[in-house]
Formats: sequence, structure tokens, C-alpha cells
Amino acid sequence: MVSTYYDMSKISNHKLVLLCLLTGIIIPIVLIGFNNNNPVVFGSLFGGESLTMLTYTDNKHNFEIQYPNNWERSVKLNNEVIFIAPKDVNSVSNPAGLVVKTIPTPGKNISTVSAAEELISQIQSEHKDFKLESNTPTTIDGKKASKIIFTATDSKLQNRKAMQIVISNYESLYVLTYKASTDKYVSYENTANQMINSFKFLPN
Repeated sequence: MVSTYYDMSKISNHKLVLLCLLTGIIIPIVLIGFNNNNPVVFGSLFGGESLTMLTYTDNKHNFEIQYPNNWERSVKLNNEVIFIAPKDVNSVSNPAGLVVKTIPTPGKNISTVSAAEELISQIQSEHKDFKLESNTPTTIDGKKASKIIFTATDSKLQNRKAMQIVISNYESLYVLTYKASTDKYVSYENTANQMINSFKFLPN
């Protein structure tokens, strides 16, 4: 978790929204139990095996996303939903995870480009070994989004690679973060992309 303390009384509302978003960049992985529901067969995994996906629906923040049925899911009080890949045999840590963080921005209409640039600036200041691999536009559920890919050492002093996507529906910013150990990033990348591509906004 980014540890910088912010004096909230000295920053603008616009900056406050972005800083709230930024504090969830390098998110510690915590295992918490969950209830499975809505199984669906989704594409293929390694070796051509079918991957059974479940659907998580967040009516409060108006989105849904699919995730593998063997991943753990937990919902946090700070508008985060965390999905965690199972540990490898004899491993003490989880190899990969994906987080959806919602930042309410009613009436602000903050662009995803400016949010992504603020993310990059903040990570650079907090992590001296930060390396930006790419910063590109993308589309999620028909909406323009920004995608950054980078490496940095996280709060557990482990070198991680992350893909972070920022989407806006004009009422909130949504930050989808896929993070994995550098040696496992490619192994779980297809699954992460399937999850990200399944992200949908619920009809109003």
C-alpha cells in the first residue's frame, strides 16, 4: 500500500479525487473467503482447458465482472473488490491478483488520460525503481479508457508487474489493476484480460 500521508485540507477537490485513487495502486494481497455464484464457461485456459467463470455484480457501483471460479474474492470497505489467484504448490504468496476500485466523481467528469498521467507521476515519486512499459488508450465496454503497464517493488518488497486501466462513466472512475510477480505475469495475463474484457456497466 502506498504509505504517503496527504494533508487533505491543502489540496483541491479535483486533486483529492485523484489522490484517493492513487492510494490503492500497489494493493497488498489478502485471502478472504467468498461465495461462488453464476458459473459460466469462458474461453480457454492453458493447454486448451475450459475455464469456468463466475459473475460478480456490484449494484452499488453499477458494474459486473467475471472471474475464475478458483480465485478468491473479497470486498473491501474502500470501494475495492479483490480477486486472487490460488497459490502455487509450496509457494508462500499468491502469484497474481486483480482489483477493481471505484472512485465516485459526481459532476467532475475527470478524463481517464489525466487520471492515468497522475497515476504515473505518483508511482514514480513513491517507487524509485518504477519503470513504465506503456501508456496507451483502450476501450472497455464501449467506453474510452487508459491503460498503463509498469513494474515496481511493492509494499512486501517483491518486484511486481502491473497493468492498470482507468475507465469513467462520468459519475465514477473505475481502476482495474492486474498485478503479478514478474515471472508469473505472462502466465496469468490471458486470464486477466478475459476478466477485464468482461467488465460491463449495469444499465441505469
